[in-house]
Amino acid sequence: MDARTTVESAFQKWSGAAPETITRLPRSGSDRIYFRLQNRGEHVIGAYNPGREENDAFVGFTNHFRSKGLPVPEIFIYYPEEKVYFLEDLGDTNLFTWLAQRSDEERFNAETEALFLNIASDLVRIQTEGIRGLDLSLCYPHRSFDRQSIVWDLNYYKYMFLKLIAAPFNETKLERDFEALTRFLLEAGQEYFLFRDFQTANIMIREGKPWYIDYQGGRLGAPQYDIASLVYDAKAYIPENIRMKTIERHLDLFASATGKPRSSLARYSGAFTLVRLMQALGAFGYRGLHENKPTFTESIVPAVELMNELLTGDQVEIDLPELKKASAAVPAQRKYRILAHYQNLLRINIESFSYVKGKTLTYDNGGGFVFDCRGLRNPASMPDLVDLTGKDHELTEFFSNDEEAVAFAGDCVNIIRNSLPMIRGKGVSELNVAFGCVGGRHRSVWCATRVAAMLTAMPGVMVTVNHREL
Repeated sequence: MDARTTVESAFQKWSGAAPETITRLPRSGSDRIYFRLQNRGEHVIGAYNPGREENDAFVGFTNHFRSKGLPVPEIFIYYPEEKVYFLEDLGDTNLFTWLAQRSDEERFNAETEALFLNIASDLVRIQTEGIRGLDLSLCYPHRSFDRQSIVWDLNYYKYMFLKLIAAPFNETKLERDFEALTRFLLEAGQEYFLFRDFQTANIMIREGKPWYIDYQGGRLGAPQYDIASLVYDAKAYIPENIRMKTIERHLDLFASATGKPRSSLARYSGAFTLVRLMQALGAFGYRGLHENKPTFTESIVPAVELMNELLTGDQVEIDLPELKKASAAVPAQRKYRILAHYQNLLRINIESFSYVKGKTLTYDNGGGFVFDCRGLRNPASMPDLVDLTGKDHELTEFFSNDEEAVAFAGDCVNIIRNSLPMIRGKGVSELNVAFGCVGGRHRSVWCATRVAAMLTAMPGVMVTVNHREL
């Protein structure tokens, strides 16, 4: 039985009726598969994950956090044997897309700063209140961020990033640095809940407030790791002023909540930031350089820049000469220089148009796409929708619950995104993309808007949208 059928059957078992609509959500890097199901106007998220231990951890942690009043989604029901659970629908906007959808002037304004400070406050509560009474037997695959976990992250960086990017280093000297860094990190202790992947993609924004997901890898650990995961998220380009204010707020609140000296907490911040960046680069190297997934290679250059900035400053309290030397050598490597070249800003011009009125193609640049949306369901034949446009909420809901439309838009994004390295390699700085339907007001407008939102979240691109018939 495939994942969709399994989730549908579990939903009918729970609710007593088949879902009116079921839409598969875009897949992330994990084995988890999510669906949005609707019945009688109510939406829920159905999750299928073949990893039973992960499911047990997420459901158990969530129920515990809910009992503490922490902002996490409600679990409605869990079927362990079917490896399916249903949870509260928090929408489609996470912190990363929330930032990406804002204008340059608004992206990191006072509202954004206030949101980050609020998140820092929530994190302290998750770390300190969330650990009290938590069933640590649920922690998977490790109970704490112990020596083995740290060594795994450091070797992940060495083998999946340094070696794949072909950066030179002395193996013996690097191992000495790894041992020194491990001993230093372990001095901080492992007493609090470590979210482990506290990044912008795992913080949902609903009605302006943050909610938290994907903590199934949580375990005992030190508080400095999670806040570093947030503000040093390489793909989010968080400016230094917000980064430092968020760290300072977290340190202040954590010291106040636990009675620990602020100075002793601050001492380890730089080292935990370093190991988090190394873990992230290991993942980017494995997924991007080894598996050739563009969404991961795009994050390598900003992550390396952040790591070298950290190592050349005074935030890391211990001397790590070989690690510093190896990281400094990365930008000189050929694979890195190619990635850095691709980071140059590319303008993507997206428009919707009417096939009735026609489309004039231009050949001013080196590439482009025209996508025909006429195969999708047409709202123009529906009296309640005919006078609306693809930008209206009712039509957005209509298409978002249409699996074929969602899949079509996702395929378009993948085609465009996978072509970008080739286009940039030609020196092209501008790409034209068009979506057409009969009248140019419904299907093409929704597709252009949805695809633009997904592409805007990518680093190194600037997306413009023009609806010719609106």
